[in-house]
Amino acid sequence: MNELDSSRILIDNLIELNAEAILVIDSTLSVLAWNKRLEELTGLPKSLSVSRKVDKVLTLWDQECSKCAIEAFASKNSVCCTLYTIDTPTTSHTVSLSFSPTRLSDEDAALCMIILREVTPKRIIKSKFQPLVEESPLATCIFRPDGNIQYFNKAFSTLWGTSEKLTGQILKSYNILEDTQLLEHGIMPFLQKGFAGEVSEIPPTYYNPFDSEAAKAPTPIVNRYIRGHIYPVKNEVGQIQEVVIILSDITFQKQAEQILTETHLKFQMLTLGLPGVIYELEEKLDGTSSFKYISHGCEEMFGVSPEEVRNNPLLLDSLIHPEDHATFYDSSNNARVQLKDWEWEGRLLIEGKEKWIEGKSSPTKKKNGTVVRYGLLLDITDKKEVERRYKLSEERLKLALQGAELALWEWEVEDKKTIFNNSWVSKLGYEPNELELTMTEWLALIHPEDAKDVHQLLHNHISKKTSYYEAEYRFKTKRGSYRWILDRGRVVQWSDDNQPVKLTGTYLDINDKKTSEILVQKNELLFTQLFENSPLGIVLLDDQHCVMQMNQGFKDMFGFSEEAIVGNQLNNILVPKDYEKEAIDINTLTASGQVGMLESYRLHADGHTVPVIIYGVPVSFENKTIGIYGIYVDITDRTKAEQELQIRNNELDNFVYKVSHDLRAPLSSILGLVNLANYEQNEDDLHHYISLIENRVKQLDSFINDVLSHSKNLKLAVSLGEINFNQVVDDCFSDLNYLPKASKVKKFIEISSYPFYSDKWRINEIFRNLISNAIKYLDPEKEEPFVKMHIAVTDEMAHIRFEDNGIGIEEDTLPKVFEMFYRATEYSEGSGIGLYIVKNAVERLGGQIRVHSEIGVGTIFDILIPNAITEAKSRKNE
Repeated sequence: MNELDSSRILIDNLIELNAEAILVIDSTLSVLAWNKRLEELTGLPKSLSVSRKVDKVLTLWDQECSKCAIEAFASKNSVCCTLYTIDTPTTSHTVSLSFSPTRLSDEDAALCMIILREVTPKRIIKSKFQPLVEESPLATCIFRPDGNIQYFNKAFSTLWGTSEKLTGQILKSYNILEDTQLLEHGIMPFLQKGFAGEVSEIPPTYYNPFDSEAAKAPTPIVNRYIRGHIYPVKNEVGQIQEVVIILSDITFQKQAEQILTETHLKFQMLTLGLPGVIYELEEKLDGTSSFKYISHGCEEMFGVSPEEVRNNPLLLDSLIHPEDHATFYDSSNNARVQLKDWEWEGRLLIEGKEKWIEGKSSPTKKKNGTVVRYGLLLDITDKKEVERRYKLSEERLKLALQGAELALWEWEVEDKKTIFNNSWVSKLGYEPNELELTMTEWLALIHPEDAKDVHQLLHNHISKKTSYYEAEYRFKTKRGSYRWILDRGRVVQWSDDNQPVKLTGTYLDINDKKTSEILVQKNELLFTQLFENSPLGIVLLDDQHCVMQMNQGFKDMFGFSEEAIVGNQLNNILVPKDYEKEAIDINTLTASGQVGMLESYRLHADGHTVPVIIYGVPVSFENKTIGIYGIYVDITDRTKAEQELQIRNNELDNFVYKVSHDLRAPLSSILGLVNLANYEQNEDDLHHYISLIENRVKQLDSFINDVLSHSKNLKLAVSLGEINFNQVVDDCFSDLNYLPKASKVKKFIEISSYPFYSDKWRINEIFRNLISNAIKYLDPEKEEPFVKMHIAVTDEMAHIRFEDNGIGIEEDTLPKVFEMFYRATEYSEGSGIGLYIVKNAVERLGGQIRVHSEIGVGTIFDILIPNAITEAKSRKNE
């Protein structure tokens, strides 16, 4: 062995056994040596490092490092680099890099020795509680046993009104055990007790960690009254690993207590917006007490007015939950006897619901022995709910520590995935060995709708498109149902050919959270669809009565586009001039938090008015109206129905009058003939009287039949059936054959054979009345009176043309022929409601009727009636 080889062996040994983390590179920046300390520092073995490019091995290597190496090679002088951080799954190190170039001989290529010196040799152990308190609403800070901050959550930054980044920068050098503020406030003994291993409570104090000497904030941060709890966390051998401090902001409560020391006038002014109740209670020597003052929050908080409480001092006592009676009366009696401050927490039953109340009072004794208590009652229901949730979080924390909620997994790519928490596996109904699966087998248990996305996310990470893998998906339980889990992980070992060798990660059961999110999304979707698809017109206004949103029902009702409405004052667009005052009144009502209702008219885009019922529904937040839902109900149909009802009522009055008149006329005539027949000296032929009576009876019977037909037409529902027009016409002529002139009429009838469906009774009434009129009013001077009927039927309609060559109707009376009891000629023999029945029957069938007539020429009726063939067949199939 020559001297050069001996020197190399010596140098190799010195590098390998050196306490510093050392690697050696050549001028191509390839790794030649990688010692044991560097393996410990980076977690990467020598076998996977040597002969590879340094930037592929050392994760902190960047352009600055390359620049320093090149400078060292070029200058042959040592070069130092800036500070870097190396993170492993359990530790974090801050190091500086020193580059030292050297040559082993004149012939050797240039080498560079790089020494990684630790600047912060202390290990920073990541807290296992971090994932559990990260989203907690309680301000939480985790300290190392030496008093330095290890972790703080978002709520901690929120408590002091700073960003997470600023909080981290300021508290980087903060040590709670060295904070002189806490020593001055008398809090340090409680902290020392907690850091000594006992659960402790931080009493209320006025405090700001950013005002300590070690952690000065760049801008002033307001102090807050806080109260807290200290929970030391120990390992298996009883050593303290970390200390968890949870803080509550009680600034508001402290401020409320300070308000009680002000004058009575300030009480009255400041309590108007206070979410609590301030009171003055007088306790007399005889044991009676009475409220001298109680703030207006009483009604909102307890559902009773201040006047009721002052009139009945025991009213509030009656609301106390039965289970809390004892603590209330014990605390009250002790405070009264010992003349000391009173404090109590308990529940009241307000309209059947529990409400947590925190009560405090301070006594002042007057010269006459009367004690006056100035007190505060606060609604702490939300606080109790937070405490309940915190307790639940603590229980989950314990379960997580036992492996019930959070599971660790490891996957050797060429082998099976292993889960290290048997209790978590059992939660899914499996035995531990049943979930030792290959990745393909694991993917097979993922819900089919989620499997593709999960596989893609995993592929993205393995192909280095993402720095870690994270997926939410449904996993199949042993019973066949699915539970939502959050799966996180990353590759922790790569092969020489850059392929993943091992992945590690966690599983978190998020089934309840996900189910709630899906329910919220569903409710939001249901509300959105209700808003958008409601047949009512709905607009959402802001607190200035400007339109924020409108639904399709509103557009359809008023014909305005979104551009014309959204962002504008609705009253300026919709309200007619005569209705401005009532619109202002309902706006004022809803702005005060009350639901308003108004029946009025609003303008359509085309200028006509729409009759509507308007509901103004306020949207409130923290007792303040932040918006208004305007709901519009179109009552056009109802208004038309009311108008139609008025018309019908008028017709009914006319009908009753006409019927009574037309019934009495033939009856009076009959009665007169009977009287003449009974007259003893009357020598007239009685058969002639009987003939006249018969004629009047037939006339009366015909009138009654017409009245019944009218009534039936109004009440009888439309009944669909196939209409045989030939049969209808034949039956009508046959039934009317008794009329004296029926035999003289010639018939010219042309009827389509196409199927027609409608109401058979009404069709028959239409033809019977038209044929009857044609017979009654034929022209006696014409030798060949006739009736012509032409009926053409299509899928949509039947067109009926009815023509006669009778006496005709005068032009000035033509518009009135369809009115009830109207007789177009003095020769009329009918009841006067025949054509009225015809028109109503046609309209009930959805049709139209028109009349054209000329005196001495005749009359033509044109009738259009819809063909209900499709509807009839549909009903038949049902």
